[in-house]
Amino acid sequence: MRRGAIQLVVFLGISTVLGILLLQFFFLKNAVDQNELRFHQTATSALRHVARQLIDYNNKDKNETSDAHVIVEQMSNNYYVVNVGGKINPTLLNHFLLKEFKRQGIDIDFESAIYNCDMQEMTYSFKTDNVDSTLLSGCPKTGCKTDEDFFEEHYRQFRTITPNKCTLPTWPDYTYYFGVRFTNRSKYYSRQIQTWYVINGIMLIVIVFFGYSTLLIIRQQKLSVVQKNFINNLTHEFKTPVAAIRLSAKVLADPHAAEQPERMQKYAGIVETQANRLSQQIERILQMASVEKKKIVLEKREVKLCSFIRTCIENFNNSQEPDSSRITCDFPTEEITVSADPFHLENVVFNILDNAVKYCATTPQVQVSLRRLKNAAELAFADNGIGIAPQYRRKIFGRFFRIPTGNVHNVRGFGLGLDYVKKIVERHGWTVAVTNNVPAGSIFTITIQV
Repeated sequence: MRRGAIQLVVFLGISTVLGILLLQFFFLKNAVDQNELRFHQTATSALRHVARQLIDYNNKDKNETSDAHVIVEQMSNNYYVVNVGGKINPTLLNHFLLKEFKRQGIDIDFESAIYNCDMQEMTYSFKTDNVDSTLLSGCPKTGCKTDEDFFEEHYRQFRTITPNKCTLPTWPDYTYYFGVRFTNRSKYYSRQIQTWYVINGIMLIVIVFFGYSTLLIIRQQKLSVVQKNFINNLTHEFKTPVAAIRLSAKVLADPHAAEQPERMQKYAGIVETQANRLSQQIERILQMASVEKKKIVLEKREVKLCSFIRTCIENFNNSQEPDSSRITCDFPTEEITVSADPFHLENVVFNILDNAVKYCATTPQVQVSLRRLKNAAELAFADNGIGIAPQYRRKIFGRFFRIPTGNVHNVRGFGLGLDYVKKIVERHGWTVAVTNNVPAGSIFTITIQV
């Protein structure tokens, strides 16, 4: 898939998801508002009916009913006051509240209180979450059938209730009123919008699936680019030595080549050099393939770092053009012994030195230093190359990654060396990091556990 098509798919997908989220938010807000209105209407109706029952009960001895207008005021989101216009018995009030809320489907905790004219405070506090509400909701054991039977049965038990204070606020406009505060409205809302919870869960699954799919598309696109770059680099790396070998073979195949031994020896050397170059590149690819498949089994043994690194540097110099680079050492006088796989450790040193030589605009100069720490050894390679920008210092250890700036693409390579270095270092339980080398170049530091 082309890059433009991928960007279009991602843009359309993100736009669709955002649109669905906005639509979902609108419907959810509308549902909350509707539930808020429904709860207010239900609570107001229940409280008004309770007030009517209290007024009718107060007037039962007069054999008349009151036509007084019951006023229900909502003081806050969860607090209501109800004007009754007469004295209120706390036992009967809480009985009516429990009974009416149950009938209206308001099955949530609440706190009620009655305004005390003498104390000018809200008293007779009752909370459903810490009082045995069964005493107020009915009397199945004694067989009470009506509210009057209930009141007569429990009046003596509750008539000595102390007018305890509570924290419910007062309302200055009325004298005979009671207040009700709903302490946990979320329980009511959760039952009302359960369907929306299911829809939101489905939406979350869709969004996660879309995000995962988008991530796979982006990764696939990056992998395609990496694969293309790798093939281009592979073609370039193999094409150059093959062309040199072909040319040398033609010269050596000339019947008159034997008459010029020096020329024959020169082209034979070219064949050998380019063949070694091909062999090294193939070996690197095979190494990375084995590391990627986790087939490498480290054969650790004691390695004397100072002498081992010197040998590695000498072998590296022998593989380069004479005087093409300058590598110096700064090692301690005492030998440092570590447990490592000599073969892979040598490859690590070769890869770092090879990068230091390749990515240098002038004559490469590398200082290899080794110093002993408390429980580790620090092996550092400081070069005078083109350097590595901070944003690329972590990415350079990624497979096939090559810095897309400067003249990097003019340098031969597959972007496999540092990936190999990092994997081998981590297999040993060590760490590798890269920092800036002032005034130019980079410093690769390997911390080795001793």
